[in-house]
Amino acid sequence: MNFRHFIAIIAMLGLAGCGKASQEGHSNPTVVQAMPSTESLPAYDAQGVVSSLDGQILTLDHDGASAAGLKPGRDQFKVYADVIAEAPITPGARVKFQFKKTSTGLEVSKLEPRG
Repeated sequence: MNFRHFIAIIAMLGLAGCGKASQEGHSNPTVVQAMPSTESLPAYDAQGVVSSLDGQILTLDHDGASAAGLKPGRDQFKVYADVIAEAPITPGARVKFQFKKTSTGLEVSKLEPRG
């Protein structure tokens, strides 16, 4: 009888492990966080020179914007495709831009060549 009990216990543990593995195999769908709209945030004007563009990060050497409390220097701005579609994005290009201060950092809302 001991041998039968031993086999029954091993079988039950094996089945219990399989049940747990199948439950772990089903992952919960990833929740996508909606980005808050920046439409109502104030936009600040500035001008500068494009340093680089790496993905959605645009690095600009700029003259600052005193209304936004942004001192002159080099900063990184988040930029989206619709903003840079017709703007000069080569390093050294002189640009005028508008930006907004968001909860995640600085975001360019308008970008155009400077004459």
